[in-house]
Amino acid sequence: MPNGTADGEVAIRNFGQKVDLCARLREVLRAYPEAALLREMVQNADDAGASEFKVILDLRTHSASSLCLPATAPFQGPALLTYNDAVFTDTDLESIQQIGGSKKAGEAGRTKTGRFGVGFCSCYHATDLPSFLSRD
Repeated sequence: MPNGTADGEVAIRNFGQKVDLCARLREVLRAYPEAALLREMVQNADDAGASEFKVILDLRTHSASSLCLPATAPFQGPALLTYNDAVFTDTDLESIQQIGGSKKAGEAGRTKTGRFGVGFCSCYHATDLPSFLSRD
């Protein structure tokens, strides 16, 4: 039965809109210039309350012979690293995970530099595997 079950109960289906992640990232990257990458990393550091920000170009290539995930072999260097001395909050981390739906848009976000939910995606101009560390 399209509108119910055999015993007359209404069938409820979990509805959630879906998006093709690769297509959405292509849209963001077309609208976001490559030159925005470092500016976005500075904005993320500022949003997290950092007082220090550094950029490191690591030209080393590391061995791929003992990786837990062999598929990460192409990502063993060189690397562009950014560092800041802040710790991201849960909200900062959730915002970075959103594409175009930042959690920083509300009242608490008024002090945040980035609040449109696309900034971190600028990393995809430089890599297919953007990564970051925060906390212990």
